Amino acid sequence: MDKPAELMSDAELARALDRADAELALLETRRLRLVAAMDSSGYAERVGARDMVQYLEFRYRLDHSRAYRDVRLARALPKYPSVTAALPDVADVADDRDGEIPEVVLRPAQAEAIVTALEKVPTTVPVADLEFAEQELVRLARHLCPTDLRKAAEQSRDILDTDGPEPEEHKAAARETLTLTTADRGVKFKGYLANENAELFRTLIVTGARPHKTVDGERDPPLPRKTPSRRSHHHLDPRRHRPGRRHPFTDDAPPHRTSKLPSS
Repeated sequence: MDKPAELMSDAELARALDRADAELALLETRRLRLVAAMDSSGYAERVGARDMVQYLEFRYRLDHSRAYRDVRLARALPKYPSVTAALPDVADVADDRDGEIPEVVLRPAQAEAIVTALEKVPTTVPVADLEFAEQELVRLARHLCPTDLRKAAEQSRDILDTDGPEPEEHKAAARETLTLTTADRGVKFKGYLANENAELFRTLIVTGARPHKTVDGERDPPLPRKTPSRRSHHHLDPRRHRPGRRHPFTDDAPPHRTSKLPSS
């Protein structure tokens, strides 16, 4: 029986977490293969579901987007041998290997990032180029999280696609919208920006959100700001104007005097 986590030492906690993470990646991979097998057999339709996506959605109470992504990945994996080979070996489920923790080269979330981007590569791209990109992305997966790996995969897709932007990119640009609404002491904004406009918006937000916390926990030094000179303070400060002296920005009487209208 496993020792309770509260009674483990730091070394035991680290090893137990490594094992749990490896087992989770392995079980997720096995689940994808079960989904693919059930999808190809037509079992979901035979029991009354519209398709495998609806079967997962209702039987396991998943969001539609999650069920759709799982089925899409399960169907696409056989087309990418390097990604499939890098996923955990499902044979390890029944093989304890004398307590040895299996190495996880690629996790299903990382595989989804790679496959989703490569699925959008046009069929005109040579197979050898696509396979090379797939292998390089699998190597990058040792160092990148799914979000960063998705960005790298999208860059690889853009390099492979020499015929210009895909119709999906044009459609994304056509859906762009940005709405600003006045709020209490601020402004609310919502909408959708695509491609270059999305990158520009992100850059502006990140730049304007300074100071950021650095790796050591300290804040970035603030951007230098131009401060008014001593002379400008002298002219702008009304306390520095002596009685009887004209104000520099008006021809009216000095503020300490009042003018009386002649009585009628």
